[in-house]
Amino acid sequence: MIKYTFLRFVKKLKHEKYLLFSIFIVLCTLLLFINVGTYGVVESSDARYAEISREMLESGDYIHPTLLNIQHYHKPPLTYQLTALGYQIFGVNELGARFFLQLSLLIQLLLVYALSNILFGNRGTALWAAIIYFSFPLTLISTRNLTTDSFLATFVLLSIYSWVKYRKYGKFRYLYLTAISLALGFCTKGPVVLLVPLVFIIAYNRIEKSKNRFGVHHLLSLVVFLGISLWWFVFLIRENGAFADYFLGRQTVERFGKDVFNRSEPFWYFVAFAPLVGLPWLLILPYLMVQNRKSILKKGINSVLTLSFVIPLVFFSISTSKRILYILPFYSILAMLTANLLANLISSKEKVIDRSVTIFSMIVLLVATATMFIHTNYVIPKGVGIASILLIVVILAIYRYLQGSRKFKPVLVSFLVSGFLLITSGLLMQKNELEFNISRPISNFIKSKNLQDRNILIYNTMKPSIAFDMRKPVISLYDGSNTLAREVQFEENSAWKSYFYDLTDSIDTNRLKGLMERPSVLVSYKHPLPENRQWLAKRFSTRKDIGKWHIYY
Repeated sequence: MIKYTFLRFVKKLKHEKYLLFSIFIVLCTLLLFINVGTYGVVESSDARYAEISREMLESGDYIHPTLLNIQHYHKPPLTYQLTALGYQIFGVNELGARFFLQLSLLIQLLLVYALSNILFGNRGTALWAAIIYFSFPLTLISTRNLTTDSFLATFVLLSIYSWVKYRKYGKFRYLYLTAISLALGFCTKGPVVLLVPLVFIIAYNRIEKSKNRFGVHHLLSLVVFLGISLWWFVFLIRENGAFADYFLGRQTVERFGKDVFNRSEPFWYFVAFAPLVGLPWLLILPYLMVQNRKSILKKGINSVLTLSFVIPLVFFSISTSKRILYILPFYSILAMLTANLLANLISSKEKVIDRSVTIFSMIVLLVATATMFIHTNYVIPKGVGIASILLIVVILAIYRYLQGSRKFKPVLVSFLVSGFLLITSGLLMQKNELEFNISRPISNFIKSKNLQDRNILIYNTMKPSIAFDMRKPVISLYDGSNTLAREVQFEENSAWKSYFYDLTDSIDTNRLKGLMERPSVLVSYKHPLPENRQWLAKRFSTRKDIGKWHIYY
């Protein structure tokens, strides 16, 4: 009887609509966490956010972020707060720093699947959308680079999903969920959270009519949004009125129109690089759009999705400040559009997609195989080449023996290649930390010489990774580097000067000489100390060179 019941359960499970997606999520979870904590924090963003969060946890002040013990208000605090929570769960380490980053992507995959299922009414297409989104190199990059962007993408997706549910079913709880998710996105990266959702909402409202008219719930949801999103900004402005100009002017208007943070790129930056971080699908998308041009041009969901990435892309292209992860929030839109266009592609046009994905996959895997025979500065794990060869065999077997939809084969292949790249990248970074701007070998050397209790001096560069690795403050020596520009206008006292010495200032130089009377370690990066700073080196008896690093002790 038990055996019969079990067999019936298994049989039923085989027909369960969510089975394939459940398997997909389990595999993604394994791929994301398998080596996420095996390598040190990476300069600069990964290390910067990890260290700010560590200092937040250590100080117990979750409202005033600091970087190297100096006030740091470039972003709202939610990312730091989530990362600090990761430290409380797993300890102050790389896994703790990146845990919620991985969780955010898993939530995004759930939302892409759920939202696609509502928009397209097809669970197969929804699964394809989730797999395609996971396959984007940009998505994978976001899981290995601790910044605000992955969290922002999660809240953007949640707001869109909630709004679609509200418009379709008229339940006000989804209206409030929209407001809450937008507010949390605002607490993550400010007003930029509104861009993609507003474009989507305006376009979607043209095709999905709602029976609910503007009323008290809309006003209350607006109050909820304002209450959650603005609390941190209002709190700080009440402390110091100068914050108002700082947030509205420098961090919003000037960031868009001026190069105030050394992030200026040409207008075509995203147009050129967006396809590269969306391989292979963003190279295929123009073909799919041409083949489905009628559905894109007429008023429908494909036109909504097209507008929801074209308009934000133009906006970010006009903006002076550019980083490739800025466009992550609308890559989920691209994944859903690609999946739906692929699903509607006529059978006679499938070969183009098949061949494109196959060629791309084979090139990636053959390059990985070739690394076994090419001498480079990188340590290549032996298993990489073997794994790539095995994966080539698997892909060939898929195309030879897998029955069913021909359209699903390239989707499956892209997932396998992405999983391979995710694991391989982790292994490469673990074995080549110095090559990937990871300073953990430097910190380990300092610890091996029992020098960790000394003052750690960093010459003319900002290296929060060393502070994170040492679990203690480091002292920055400024000598003209742009990376050490500080926002100290909001410091209430001069305590920050204990961690920042300006070598171009005679008073600070004299302070530093007094400090160096006590045991210290001096670290410089890329270049030895210039001639006029050799007096720093003369205070130490030993110099150790590790890669591009120079350690004096």
